[in-house]
Amino acid sequence: MGFGWWSRWRLIRKFDRMGQNGQFRGPCMEVKGHVEAGNGFILGNNTIFRTHKSGIIRIGNDVEIDDYAMLLANSCIEIGDEAYLGPYCVLRDTNHLFQGTDIHWRLTPHITKPILIRAGAYLGARTYVMPGVTIGDGAVIGTASVVTKDVPSMEFWAGNPARFIAHRTDMSKRASLKRDLKAGELFGLDLARPDVGPEQATAFPAHSEVSR
Repeated sequence: MGFGWWSRWRLIRKFDRMGQNGQFRGPCMEVKGHVEAGNGFILGNNTIFRTHKSGIIRIGNDVEIDDYAMLLANSCIEIGDEAYLGPYCVLRDTNHLFQGTDIHWRLTPHITKPILIRAGAYLGARTYVMPGVTIGDGAVIGTASVVTKDVPSMEFWAGNPARFIAHRTDMSKRASLKRDLKAGELFGLDLARPDVGPEQATAFPAHSEVSR
């Protein structure tokens, strides 16, 4: 574990519900409000899980959340089974309303919409997910992306704001702009073969190759 049973016990007590066989990579973690975790999770060091009012954070089975990730919920953030959140990812289901007012930002109304990360999705390091976004099953988000809209299942998106780059298995479905395709090249997209079929498509790398 890298730290004592006492520190682990103190972390477990912070969660409203926790499954079996979970792993903590370090003793430093902030957990405030209603946070639930399933079985087989891996939670990194210096992570933050914070809810406000009636907010809830639900972490599914076999989810991996890397170091320094931050999840803030006023309504709901749900992480599906076997999803991965890279280091320094930020998921925040609330923004302040700035348009049409000159009052201090602390006093502005909140715009709150749930965030849903579905099963098997992959979020590269430093990804920021905006309120109301759903990231589909098996979708991949490139490093340092800002996700402002829903991402369909099995698609690769990247950029600020994040844009469609390619489908993970049907390589005939890909972006038309060269700047977008270059981003996909860093994640295994073969630019020289636009009509590669699903059975010949190059697989995306494993977590350790993509997230750093």
